[in-house]
Amino acid sequence: MKMGRTLLAYLPVNLANVVVSFGLIVLLTRLLSPEEFGRYAVAMITLQFVHMAAFTWLEASMARFQARAERQGDLASHLRTLYVMAAVSGCGMVMAFLALLFALPLATPMKTALGFAIGSAGLQVVFNIGMEAHRASHRVARYSLTYSVQTLLSFSAGIALVLFTPLREAGPFLGIAIGLCLGLAVDLPFMLKRQAGGRFQADKAKRYAAYGFPICFSLVLGYALNTSDVYIIAAMMGDAPAGQYNAGYNLANRPLDMLFIWISMAMTPAAVTAYEKGGFDKSQPIMRSYGSTLLWVTMPAAIGIALVAEDAGFILGEGVRAEAVTVMPLIAIAGLINGVVTYYVQRAFMLSGKTREIIWVMVPPLVLNIGLNILLIPDFGLMGAVAATLAGYAAALILSVAVSRRHYPLPLPVREALEVLLACGIMTVAILTLPSDNLEPGAFSLIVKALVGAFTYITVCLMIDAAGCQRLIGQAGRCYRRRNLAEPAK
Repeated sequence: MKMGRTLLAYLPVNLANVVVSFGLIVLLTRLLSPEEFGRYAVAMITLQFVHMAAFTWLEASMARFQARAERQGDLASHLRTLYVMAAVSGCGMVMAFLALLFALPLATPMKTALGFAIGSAGLQVVFNIGMEAHRASHRVARYSLTYSVQTLLSFSAGIALVLFTPLREAGPFLGIAIGLCLGLAVDLPFMLKRQAGGRFQADKAKRYAAYGFPICFSLVLGYALNTSDVYIIAAMMGDAPAGQYNAGYNLANRPLDMLFIWISMAMTPAAVTAYEKGGFDKSQPIMRSYGSTLLWVTMPAAIGIALVAEDAGFILGEGVRAEAVTVMPLIAIAGLINGVVTYYVQRAFMLSGKTREIIWVMVPPLVLNIGLNILLIPDFGLMGAVAATLAGYAAALILSVAVSRRHYPLPLPVREALEVLLACGIMTVAILTLPSDNLEPGAFSLIVKALVGAFTYITVCLMIDAAGCQRLIGQAGRCYRRRNLAEPAK
């Protein structure tokens, strides 16, 4: 398994996500007032809730059963079944959610933002199942190009609408819809050709629903664990504090989330294919390599974000900056725990097919999180929400590991984790011992600390071969050199 080469192939997607994620934080916290940004945050979270609740079972089924359909020679019907279900559920669920929104006693600006957000969800599911099909079939180049262009187009259109129309916080969601329409115009004809001769099969639909709905429900529970604090803050403290908390949360957590997604893009299809062809024994080496790489990449990122939180504050607009920076260090650690749970531990449920178990694993942490938010926010404000989030994620990790190993003995890379932790400890010492008198918090200080931290961490890792990083870096380097050598021949 050429991990380094696969990660390199998915790099354009990750770079597009970096540009969009940080671009939204930088621009929207400046272009929108704290109250408007708070409403944008609530609408974005609601969009994700609607998408997860109504549509992720389709995407999960595409990812899980594509390899089996190819092996059985039934790919056209597999694709046709999922696309028909996506079209029907997309129209029906969006109309139902919009009707519910119309009946709710919300202010007009919030209703407008939520309406555009929910409307884009129906387009998103049709686009996403195509992207999942490309990933599952290892069409990495097509996936990377299509997804990256669509993401950047949606971002650009959304910012333009904020700047030049009165839509304000609703603008980014109409921008998403525009980008999706353009992406579908390119990708949908390609996917329809692969459905030629296929037909909708009710038995497949039932099987996909039985597999996907537990994942769907578990994702909703997990996302509620991640974001319920924003709703509670908005209800108890107002729109502006919700926006401040969301800005700090995104600035600390989003980079980690992108790293987890990047590695997951490369490794999950390979693990599923190996499991389908060779069962447990064939998938174990891939999962161990997957877990080691996750720790090697994300643990230093989380600790680094915690160390430079104050320096990174310049990225945010002044209306949210001071309060956002205070929540970032602990949110970064919480994001690391949550990423390990979501993108590694819960893969055991996916491979074993025991997806219903995820639901029961996520309910206790969610109840704990909501209860602690209600209890702590009145006395401790935003830091109370941070403490509740950290406690909820820790509970999710403990329960997920305990339950998942009954169905799929997931490799636990303990030795690799200790090696990475040692390198992170030395990195932390190097950053904290920098002469602070000459480093006022800001862009220059952030760059210096990032360079010193990265150099120290990589040096130590290479010296001790932490998490087998020497082979990973070597694979990526050889792939990059081969691509450069092939350039003149094209």
